[in-house]
Amino acid sequence: MTLFLDANVIIKAFTDNEDKEQCRKLFHEDFVTDSLCLVEAQDSISMISKNKAYASKCVKSLFKSNVIIAELDRNLLFEALKRLEEYDLNIFDMIHYTAALLNNCSEIVSYDKDFDGLEIKRIEP
Repeated sequence: MTLFLDANVIIKAFTDNEDKEQCRKLFHEDFVTDSLCLVEAQDSISMISKNKAYASKCVKSLFKSNVIIAELDRNLLFEALKRLEEYDLNIFDMIHYTAALLNNCSEIVSYDKDFDGLEIKRIEP
């Protein structure tokens, strides 16, 4: 069972909130995310903490975990664009969803209810 971690889970893992520990526990499992999620997470953590260096350190720390990072490249973008009219997702979420599909993820871990009702089940930490 491979999980796809959305940016909002990564953000909550590195900022002060009631879900922090539950989100951090997911880093001990095998998981998939994509480079766009990591960019979103770095930007949000930086804004929340008001510390770019801390935000970058948080994202870089994930490189030491059992993560597969799907690169936002021509193929991923093309596959996402092909599916865009089929689903009611914005392009950012479609890229994440397509990365999860292409990496055979069994669940998307996210607080974003836009992922509800898709072929891959959305769960919260």
